[in-house]
Amino acid sequence: MQASTERTSFPVSSLLDGSVTDFDLFLSVKGEDILYAAPGYCWTRDETTRLLAHGWNDFRVDAVQASLVQMYLQLARLPLVEKDQAPARRINSLQDLAASFTQCLYSGEVSVAAVHFGQKIAKGIVDCLMENQASVKEISALMDHDQYTFYHSARVAVFATAMSISMGVTDEKHLQRIATGGLFHDVGKKDVPLDVINKPGALDQAEWQKMRSHPSQGHDALKAAGLSLETMEIVLHHHERMNGSGYPHGLQQSGIMTEVQIAAVADIYDALTSSRSYQKRKSRYEALDFMKHKLLGTDISPTAFRGLVAALT
Repeated sequence: MQASTERTSFPVSSLLDGSVTDFDLFLSVKGEDILYAAPGYCWTRDETTRLLAHGWNDFRVDAVQASLVQMYLQLARLPLVEKDQAPARRINSLQDLAASFTQCLYSGEVSVAAVHFGQKIAKGIVDCLMENQASVKEISALMDHDQYTFYHSARVAVFATAMSISMGVTDEKHLQRIATGGLFHDVGKKDVPLDVINKPGALDQAEWQKMRSHPSQGHDALKAAGLSLETMEIVLHHHERMNGSGYPHGLQQSGIMTEVQIAAVADIYDALTSSRSYQKRKSRYEALDFMKHKLLGTDISPTAFRGLVAALT
């Protein structure tokens, strides 16, 4: 057993209802640390309330697991989205929450707790759009390119979900898998320097190689998370194109899952309608017109594009 001096305190009050911790939690009993919860433990509000009522205010955590603990605490500080908000307001609150969540991912490691938190955001997005699909049209425009990296994944999750509903997907679990893929699709960029991501000019060969590696890096980071095939395919193949010109595997249309084709269209649409350090944002009409005349059938799926148009009109 590790010495108690190698452990620090962790407040019981920091545990989120329905969350999963991915580090050991000990209770100190008569000077000895006793393991209470191993990684993968799912918490309920009833349990934490009972612990506090019996005077257990703090756990002990191993100092070597500090990065996992820090990620969990960062997520615990994020504001909750009230379910009684009107859908048009709630979808923007979810966008802000998802952007803050993505910022946490970029500053820490992709832990089990982070994946679980992301899935809860995805469920919130699906619930909101299932309640009122038209709320996607109320999502606020992003004007500040410095925040694009963090907001982009949130918006791709929203657009891909709305498109899927427009295309006839009604199973909520299926929609949640698509939304989760949108939320995590760029997680591999956490290892790409922001000055490369936001570079105003053309990338050199080394920088472009780093950028092209992010789908595979994101896929590798999520391998142990137990996510669905649809989610993992979105992460790995959202830059594949219908004519085989995409990356990382140069897949053609028949090899690209429908869910990935949807996410790819959502990804491109949000990139075109957002302010970037190297690009002036296009209006909704300009973006759709560009996609129709420059990308349709060669880069993007006509069916998925029709789903985008239906979701936005």
